[in-house]
Amino acid sequence: MVWQEVIENSNVWVYEYVANGYKANAIALPLDDSALAIVSPPIGLSDSDFAAIEAKGQVTALIAPHSGHDLGQAEWQARYPDAIPYAPSAALSQIKHVGGQPFMPLSKLSASNVKFREVPSTKKGGTIAISRQGERPVVYLDELIINWTSLPDNWTKLLFWLTGSAPGLGVNRVYFNVLCSDKPAVAQTALEALSEDPAIVPAHGVPLIHRGDAARLQALVEPLAKSSDNSTPDKTRRSPAP
Repeated sequence: MVWQEVIENSNVWVYEYVANGYKANAIALPLDDSALAIVSPPIGLSDSDFAAIEAKGQVTALIAPHSGHDLGQAEWQARYPDAIPYAPSAALSQIKHVGGQPFMPLSKLSASNVKFREVPSTKKGGTIAISRQGERPVVYLDELIINWTSLPDNWTKLLFWLTGSAPGLGVNRVYFNVLCSDKPAVAQTALEALSEDPAIVPAHGVPLIHRGDAARLQALVEPLAKSSDNSTPDKTRRSPAP
């Protein structure tokens, strides 16, 4: 596993890692003055992995996108003690002791070319990051859409299969039905982030980097923004991972 630029000249880098049987994506994106934010800091990096990201800038922000993606915080905070940890407001009380440093609200982090947005009405919090530094925006889209090529390697694989969430490109029904209290609001927040045909890095699975991929995701999400009852799996709208 290595850091890979999401799309050419985007200056946003993705790193896939495995934690508790789940494949997940971390991203590194520049803020201002060569500062870097790491979203979902990964576990188990080698010294060369750290050196690769340090060559791109100074790590100043460590973002837990929600309270389930905080396993790497202790390791990264120890390596970068001056970096500030951030998390969405709904997650603050759940992860406040991770790594020994207090988490700041994600709303306190800002940059000229990057917009961070908290996903509303989620029990564990949620984060969307939009970077506009190249020809196309790059969006980190937390949890609602997954693009796994295989099911997770733990007991939850049956849940993802039964709900039609994975494998392939689809709505994460486990997350959507269990952890989202206002489902249309969650879906609408994702739709707004997809409006400029960005490249998309989902929290889990293969990034979607081709023009038109955002329209595929919009087709999945739009029905969720209109309906007050989205508990029924919709396997007909899933498509195989590229």
